[in-house]
Amino acid sequence: DDFIALLSELERRRQHGLRLAVGLVGLYGLRPAELAVLSFEDGQLRVGQVKRNMAAIRKGAKQQARENLRLALPLDLPGHEGLGAQLALQWQSGLVKLPLPIRTAIKTAEKTGSYKPVGDAFRQLLDRHRFWKSLVAGNPGLTPYSLRHSFAWRAHKQYDRPLSVRDAAALMGHDPETHHKHYGRWTDEAGLLDAVSRLTAQPAAPALGL
Repeated sequence: DDFIALLSELERRRQHGLRLAVGLVGLYGLRPAELAVLSFEDGQLRVGQVKRNMAAIRKGAKQQARENLRLALPLDLPGHEGLGAQLALQWQSGLVKLPLPIRTAIKTAEKTGSYKPVGDAFRQLLDRHRFWKSLVAGNPGLTPYSLRHSFAWRAHKQYDRPLSVRDAAALMGHDPETHHKHYGRWTDEAGLLDAVSRLTAQPAAPALGL
């Protein structure tokens, strides 16, 4: 609900660039820095590499970003089906541009090979936004990176047929072990009972008292 409210507020204020950035990060599970390495190929949004290593530095940032592109697919919010694809087309067409601070950081990243400034620009834009501050006040611990985390939560908890850990990890650009490490806390007894009952299409049995 907070995610929907944030997108609605940005649209109401005609902050279409920031809405585009927020929507892409949250609906596609991107690292904020990955806004710098997006491409659109064969009708699909793709994501390049942002993790820096010596081999990548020698090759150059642009070449690195184009290698090992991963497929990006949106997990739309209930009642807002198709929004992810719409935002991807807005980005690809250039009809809506990312905010200027993010675009400036992207140009710097292409020269230096360091994508951290892109994530920093994204964070600063949100941290200074009045509506985002109100969300943080009501949700202690909320950070801009939480938008990426929301993708993982929806993958496993939002839908009747959740994604497997392997598939969710692949879409987010990390391995299953990393996924378990950061998102395994959502697997508790109540969640297991609910998941199995949905899988077998039967109501969850009450806990037995001994």
